Amino acid sequence: MSVTPMFGIHSDWNREFTINDGDTAASVDLFEDTGWWRGSHLYLHSSGIYVVHEGQNGCFGFTLDPVSLDARTSISCAKMADTAIRLSAGSPELNGYPASRYYVGLFYIGRFVEAGRVPELRDTRAETPIVFQTYEQQAEPELPEIL
Repeated sequence: MSVTPMFGIHSDWNREFTINDGDTAASVDLFEDTGWWRGSHLYLHSSGIYVVHEGQNGCFGFTLDPVSLDARTSISCAKMADTAIRLSAGSPELNGYPASRYYVGLFYIGRFVEAGRVPELRDTRAETPIVFQTYEQQAEPELPEIL
């Protein structure tokens, strides 16, 4: 995840998501932050596709082998709390990642978040504006509904 600051009083970023395996790279521009962004959440779908959930801006899938942002598997990022809770009981983890409390078939890996939103990292945000917090460091938060 890379960000470029924009001029503003609040958190403004031009954001880009890049995957790279050393030989092949793929990137996608993410919606510009206008102050509401609270992180890009990374999940593993039960099909093996990785999913970046942007909260209000929805989600997209990608694969690592081969590197591709063109994942065609149908993945729902609509909240289905009751179903997701039942799924969690029957399938509590995938590859060591806990089942999402909010999304069916997704397993929470962690989130990319502004360093300034992590109290112990506020002083380092000039050098590292974005950090990755694993599910072990930060439990899965509930994301806002897709616009």
